[in-house]
Amino acid sequence: MLLAVLVFILLLSMIAVSVLFRSRADETAGQAISGGEQAWSAAMSGVEEAIRAAAAAPPGCTDWQDDPSVFRAREVYLDGAEQWYFTVFSPADSDSLAEVRYGLSDEAGRLNLNHLGDADLTKIPGMTPTLVVTLRQFLGEAPKPAGTNAVDELALASELVPPDPGQILSTNEMSVHGPLATLDELLLVPGFTRALVHGGPPSADDQSLSSTNADGPQFSLGIATPRRIRGFDQYFTVLSRDPNRASAGQARCNLNDRNAALPEAALPAGFSNYVAVARAGNHHFVHPSEALEATITVKDDRGVETEISSGISKENLPEVLDLFAADADKSHDGLVNVNTASPLVLATLPGIDLPLAEAIVSTRTGMSPERRTTTAWLCQEAVVDAAKFKAIAPRLTARSTQFRFNVIGYGLPSGRYRVLEVVIDLGGSDPRIVYLRDITRLGLPIRLKEENPTQPDALADAHG
Repeated sequence: MLLAVLVFILLLSMIAVSVLFRSRADETAGQAISGGEQAWSAAMSGVEEAIRAAAAAPPGCTDWQDDPSVFRAREVYLDGAEQWYFTVFSPADSDSLAEVRYGLSDEAGRLNLNHLGDADLTKIPGMTPTLVVTLRQFLGEAPKPAGTNAVDELALASELVPPDPGQILSTNEMSVHGPLATLDELLLVPGFTRALVHGGPPSADDQSLSSTNADGPQFSLGIATPRRIRGFDQYFTVLSRDPNRASAGQARCNLNDRNAALPEAALPAGFSNYVAVARAGNHHFVHPSEALEATITVKDDRGVETEISSGISKENLPEVLDLFAADADKSHDGLVNVNTASPLVLATLPGIDLPLAEAIVSTRTGMSPERRTTTAWLCQEAVVDAAKFKAIAPRLTARSTQFRFNVIGYGLPSGRYRVLEVVIDLGGSDPRIVYLRDITRLGLPIRLKEENPTQPDALADAHG
């Protein structure tokens, strides 16, 4: 009888412990789910702020690149026990001593892999001639004339001794992929590793000091931590697109359309006559920059030749570039932003070598946003002459409408957080999120120890 009572008491104890455990587990799970949802909401508030800040930026303004007052440790809401924040950040420029900057990166500051044209990819660090040929084959670019192959092309392009033919796949051996939807599809190209595309830890010797994860694009923790080696993703994009619209929002006038009336603008009186004569003579404009210091020769009824001047100088060139185009396309894909691209990206473009690219970057640094609204400043600041400008202008723009960034939503004092990788597009009638990936699983990307002055150690202590 005593034994039965003891067994009964033991069973009751086990049931009580089980119920208590389940209750605690349900409570913990509920808190985790709730915290994750709140962190997600805080992060999405950061996305909304990024859209607002980029859309509100005046033409030529690049304050969205680094503005801690807008993007760092912004309070979202207080739920009673937790204060929620977001921080928007991007990798710091290669010449910066900082680990990150609090702002956005524009896609037009990169080279669009789906619209390479004659870009010299070997100017990009790590892009060997072998990788260049393999990539162009993968993208399905038109094959070279009969009698040339990948090895011959490689030797010609690089002026080096041809590499081992086994390093390059023939067109028949590698299936053509076509345009890329995301940069991650570069990992499908033979020879493109994750470390090359997205970067990796600083070095084998320094990894003990780093809290980065090699599975994706992250940044090391703390000021004293060695900087993460960045990959091709700092130079390449697949999303840059410049709407074929003037700064006021209207469609640009197509210079090649005989029926298109010229917009009313403060342009020289002779410009309309110049365009009319060019259209009548079936002249095909490649780019509106052709009008700069241009003339057209015509003959009258007696055969006497007369030169018609466009009247366009470097002073009124900005109006022409803003209001006119050489086509009626809705957008121009793959243009490179002369106001934000790095010297290495600019140097890949035909007609721009590294010294010119560095001169462009040096000149734009001290210029006002109003001066940078179009690419005309390259002439106005005497960085290039008229002939050089006409040669390089078709590949350039002075604005961005797609932006890439990371955002972390987090709560204090608990230290719960969510990290998102985002690309937004402001080039349409309404802003769009065109890419969003939750990368929380990769760990805390930046040390937030000093993000909130009122509770400086909470998140850093919670996550080491």
